[in-house]
Amino acid sequence: MANNTHNFRISIQNELGLIYPVQAAAKAYASILGFKNKECYHIELLLEEILSNTIKYDFMPGQKEDINICFEKTTLGMALSIHSKSIPLDIEKLNSFASVDKEEILKHNASGLGTFIINKLADSLTYTNKGKEGQFIYFEKNLPQQAAVENNLFDQSESEVKVKSDFDFYMRRLKPEEALFISQLAYYAYHVSYIYDTIYYPESVRKLNEEGEMLSVVAVNKENEDIIGHVAAMVEDLSGMPEMAVAFVNPQYRGGGCLHKGSKYLFELLKEQNADGVLVHAVTTHPYSQKAALKLDMKETALFISRLTPLLMNEIKADDQPRESLLRMYIHLKSQETKTIYAPKHHSEMILGIYENIRQAVNIISEYPESVTENELTEIEVSADSYGCSHIFLKRYGKNAKTIIDKTLKSMCVNRIESIYLYLPLECAETISYCAEFESLRFFFGGIVQQKDNMDFLMLQYLNNQVYTYNTLTLFSDFARELLTYIQKHDPNQNI
Repeated sequence: MANNTHNFRISIQNELGLIYPVQAAAKAYASILGFKNKECYHIELLLEEILSNTIKYDFMPGQKEDINICFEKTTLGMALSIHSKSIPLDIEKLNSFASVDKEEILKHNASGLGTFIINKLADSLTYTNKGKEGQFIYFEKNLPQQAAVENNLFDQSESEVKVKSDFDFYMRRLKPEEALFISQLAYYAYHVSYIYDTIYYPESVRKLNEEGEMLSVVAVNKENEDIIGHVAAMVEDLSGMPEMAVAFVNPQYRGGGCLHKGSKYLFELLKEQNADGVLVHAVTTHPYSQKAALKLDMKETALFISRLTPLLMNEIKADDQPRESLLRMYIHLKSQETKTIYAPKHHSEMILGIYENIRQAVNIISEYPESVTENELTEIEVSADSYGCSHIFLKRYGKNAKTIIDKTLKSMCVNRIESIYLYLPLECAETISYCAEFESLRFFFGGIVQQKDNMDFLMLQYLNNQVYTYNTLTLFSDFARELLTYIQKHDPNQNI
């Protein structure tokens, strides 16, 4: 792969009148990289706010200094760094504007509006004080996915990729010094459309592997020792369990079994680490990832409706796509004893089917025990992600459980959260009765989600002002289609 990284630098004195030529250069450079007029304007506005704030407020009266600006192409777009020997920045105060409401800034601190705008327009932003070396401001602006895929600057070749059919390879762990090549390979395979954007940052790949948050294995061509594929297990934030992710192969070697053999190798490494099981989220716009998971004997446990913004995958894309739904699949890596769970009677048959699908013996109790003493207060754990989704884990039931969930749900809807997922512990008897209470709030069945420490949750889901088009989903196995039919039947928005 050719190395097409490049950058250029501009040095100006700390004078407001010199901001314009910097903006003009930034606009021209951004246009070369594929940014459209709107994004170019955002970059110009970012520079105007940062440079004018720096020149106005960050130098002593009469102080003349150079400001050095560096423009650099990144895998996802472009980065700009601004270095000046100005007075130290109040980084804590600057970072505080990232989460403050615009109206509050206008009401109480109008001077912070510029910083608020900077935080909103930049995809990442870092302020650094380096003592005598001065102050550094670094921000990144990402190309929109479609522009990144279509931009000729990112094309690897104008000719069709020739797939190799005769090659031999072996699997091994990733070496730290190979992280950069893995990021380049991800880009070569999927440009900038891959869902796990961490893979595009070599320092993150290296650090996550060193800290045990990612376990990467690579496929190596025996003929020349080239790395031709990668697959990893990452710790999923929601469950704390290993998730198969960031799997890709050099397009020239697709179809040669690299991912299947790599996944099997990864399973063995996870068994050595005493992992209970491993999960994967397969997309539903096509059946390919589902088929790959089924070949590994991974089975369906849940279907997250409207889980992601529409994906733009190389060679796998269509116009007017709905939000992507994800099929959660799972495999045990160690033998399991019979598990006792508490499940609502009206879903017990489907729940039993899911457990049979993953070959887990289960004893389902659907009658509420009279001996259960209800707690006074409910305990929940709430999180959100960048895909317009929120997650509510019910950690402990209380007498106010429905009220708490209802209040949390309304707050999320007001804040325009697209999809909300509620997780009910199947080890708690209260799930038997409270499931219907939450379904009265228009939550509906989603499946079973495994968590570390052998905990299982019943997942309910809520679509905020969405009438989902289920006929756009592609499910490969008979059980996956049965699960889809069951979920669609219980989605209250389908009856509107």
